[in-house]
Order: sequence, then structure tokens, then C-alpha cells
Amino acid sequence: MAADVDTIDSLFERYGTVYRWLVTLTVMIGAIAMGFATSMVNVAVPAVMGAYGVGLDQAQWMATGFLATMSTTMLLSSWLIEVLGQRVTYFLTMLVFAIGSLISATAPNIDLLVIGRVLQGAATGVGQPLAMFSIFSVFPPERRGMAVGLYGLGTVLAPTFGPILGGLAIDHISWRYLFFLPLPFCLPAMLMCLIFMPTKKLARKLPPFDWTGFLLMFVATFLLLAGLSNGQRWGWDSDAVVLRLVGGSALMAIFVWWETKAEYPFLDLTLFRDKQFALIMLAGFVFGAGLFASGYFIPVFVQTIQNYSATDAGLLLAPGGLVMMIFFPLAGRITDSFPAHIPISTGLLIFAIGFFLISVIDVNTGFWALVGYTAINRVGLSLAIPSLSAGALKAVPSEKLARGASSATFFRNLGGGFGITLLTAFFEHRAQFHGEALTATQTSANRTTFELLGLVERLLGEFGMPDLAQSSGALNYLSTVIQAQASTLGFQDTFLMIAVVALIATGPAWMIGQAGKDRRN
Repeated sequence: MAADVDTIDSLFERYGTVYRWLVTLTVMIGAIAMGFATSMVNVAVPAVMGAYGVGLDQAQWMATGFLATMSTTMLLSSWLIEVLGQRVTYFLTMLVFAIGSLISATAPNIDLLVIGRVLQGAATGVGQPLAMFSIFSVFPPERRGMAVGLYGLGTVLAPTFGPILGGLAIDHISWRYLFFLPLPFCLPAMLMCLIFMPTKKLARKLPPFDWTGFLLMFVATFLLLAGLSNGQRWGWDSDAVVLRLVGGSALMAIFVWWETKAEYPFLDLTLFRDKQFALIMLAGFVFGAGLFASGYFIPVFVQTIQNYSATDAGLLLAPGGLVMMIFFPLAGRITDSFPAHIPISTGLLIFAIGFFLISVIDVNTGFWALVGYTAINRVGLSLAIPSLSAGALKAVPSEKLARGASSATFFRNLGGGFGITLLTAFFEHRAQFHGEALTATQTSANRTTFELLGLVERLLGEFGMPDLAQSSGALNYLSTVIQAQASTLGFQDTFLMIAVVALIATGPAWMIGQAGKDRRN
């Protein structure tokens, strides 16, 4: 019966204008839980390797499985909303996320941990575009930019405080508490969605779902990420890597062809006929790569090069998150007041400047200098992200709003997955290059090296080491110094690459304005 259905109109009548804020709060609580799962786990990789006695090639799937599943299931969100409605979809999403968190926290082996992370990724992939769609459905067009900004304020709480809490857990309790941390947010989100989210009647006949496209996208993404993440370690010309990259690329091409034929396409390619939408997706991909990469490489740098603890690495990222909390509401108002290409291009430029500054850091760079550089690129991110979301949805017809929301979030997170993977491979390549170059300079003509070896040998001799052990110890120390310097230079090259890509992307981002004018004409 129609009376049994809680529509948006009936819920507005029941709660008044405050209803839109109740919906926003509901999805923000879920976003915080999912943000913890996204932002904290990278710092736990060494602890997980030690706990299960596995190598990096196995432990990496804790991240790769999450990202591959999250990116793919984002495009499932719109179909689930059409079939189940917002309330049931959101409830099931949070339930699956909670189950995945429990499995990950209690996993007796690496395989079960990866399964738990895949469940978390699947829930996060559905939940993020669902949250954006829910907010847009209760706010008028002229206030959606502000609404997205406020929602973004909630989404940065987890990246702000998650690494700190995660670092404390790793340093003082156990890495398993990283997965328990999101659980207190799941229950209130599930209860509030049963009260405030709208419902719909289940259709007598389910709309067709593009299972072929879903499987093609999932397997292609999985293979490409796997090939890229293992290329430097296994060899780019190894059979395993070539098979993954060629197979993934072929399946991705087949996916694009299939989507042009599917009755109910998994990814609605007709949206990309709008040049403005296509350019915003490109900018979102670049921003996703920068957002995830900056949150990944900076803490890895300070822990491996500057010997920060996990807690100190989390504290380093916290001020940048606070900057985003301050700027997101302001960015939402800017989104409502200016054409999308202006804040997006400006945000990319500021982001690039921040990483140009970061690209010169080394072992001697101070804590507050790192905080300042990180805060600059966070200003760029917070300025552009609301405009990316709002601009994308303004470019799609109202009947395709859910698909537009799914596509916008999909490309930003897909950019994050591929950004981390590609930049990790780039870092490993550059670190190896610098290591070989530095090693080649250690010849008999290098007086600095001989003076260093002699100094180390004398110090070891003062501690009573035999002559042979002194020589071996000095050479081992020299090897460690070379490796540390090569890694530092590799990080610098990686940060510079992020800055260059962001700077190049300002060109297509500025073209969004012209594309919008062409569409209106």
C-alpha cells in the first residue's frame, strides 16, 4: 500500500525542513566508518606481514582487494537504489561493512583478512555514491554545493583522526583494533537509516542488471591493479605481469564495447557525450590519484626515511585534515557561486604547488614544514572536490542523477586505486635507478667514501670488533646509507610526478567552462 511507503515528500511533512539535515547526518556517520577503513590500513601493512609471516606480495592484497572491489561496486549503487530503495540499500551496505570489519579484525590468516577487506570495499563502493545521491535528493539545486561541502566535512573526519588512532593502536595495542574502530559508527547509521531514509515498493519485475559488464569491469580492474603492483618486483616482462596487464586491458576494451550494446549498461557511456561531464570525470580521476597518493606516500616517507612512529605519522596528517574541515563548507559556497571550472582549476593549481614544495623534502625536513606543505595541497583538494561532485551532477539529466553520482565517485576512487599503484611502481623504479647510480660512484677514486669507511671502522674498533668484522660492518653501513639516499630520491621523484600531473590537468579542467557554455548554447 502507498501509505506504507515513506517517500521523501511524506518524510518532509513528518519532520519539516530539518529532515534534509537528518538525512545528511545519517549518511555522514556511515561515511566516517567507511573513511576509517580507507585511511588507516596502510600503516598496518608491516604489522600484518609479521603477524601472518607473509611477504609484501601477499599483504598488498589487503589494499588492492579493497580498492578493486570499491571501485567496481560503485557502479552497482544506482541499480540497488532503483531496486531496493535508499533505506534497504543503505542498511544492507552498513551491515556488510560491519561483517567485513569483524572478519578482518579476527582473521586467523591472510586469506580471510583479504576476504574481510573485499567485503569492506564492496560496502564502501555502494555506500559513497548512495550518500551523495541521498543528499542531492533532499536539497534544492541551488543549495547542493553547500550540502556536498558539509558532507565532505564529515568524510574528512576519518582521514584526519583515523591515522592518529590507527597509529596509537599499532604502537600500543594491536593492528587488529584498526578494524574494530569503525564498528561503533555502524549501529547508529543502521538505526537512523531505518527512521529517516525513504523507502520504495519492490518492483514486481526487477530491472535488468548488466552482470556481464559488472564481471568484466571487476576482473579487468583486478588484473590491471595486480599487474601494475607487481611489475617492478616480478619484472615488467615476466609472464605473470604481462598476462595480467594484457588480459586486463583486453577485458577493459571488451567492457567498453559491451556497454554500448547492453540493455541496462553498468556504466552509462551516454553520459560522456556531454563534454563537460567527461572533462569533470578526467579531473576527478586526477584528484582521486592525488588524494589517495598524498595520504599514502607522505606517512610512508616519514616512517621509512625519518623514522617516525605510526602515531607521529598520523599526527603529521591531522592538521591537513583540519584544514579540509575548515575549507569544505567555504568550498561548498564557492561551488554555488562560481562556475565549476574555476574552483576545480584553482584547486588543481594549489595542489600542484603543495607537491612541488613536498618534492624537495629529505631526512632533515622538519615536522612543521611537512605539516605546512601537506596543508597547502589539502586546501587545493577541499576547494575542488565539492565542485567536481556538484558540477558532474549538474551536467546530467535528472532521471540519470543516480548514475551520474555513481560515475563521479567511481572515477575519483578509481583514480585513487590506479594512482597509488602506478606511483608505487614509479617509486620502486626510481629508487632502484638512484641506488644503482649511487653504487656506481663508490669507486677507489671516491675519497669521501673511503673517509666514511675509515671513520666507521675506527668507531667499530673502539667497541672491540675484530679487524675483519670492522671492514664488513663499515661496508654494511655504507650500503644502508646508499639505500636510504636512493629511497629519499625516489620519494622526491614521486612527489614531483604528482605535482607535474596535477599541473598538466589544470588545462582540461579549465576547458570545463567552455564545454559548459557549448552545452547551454
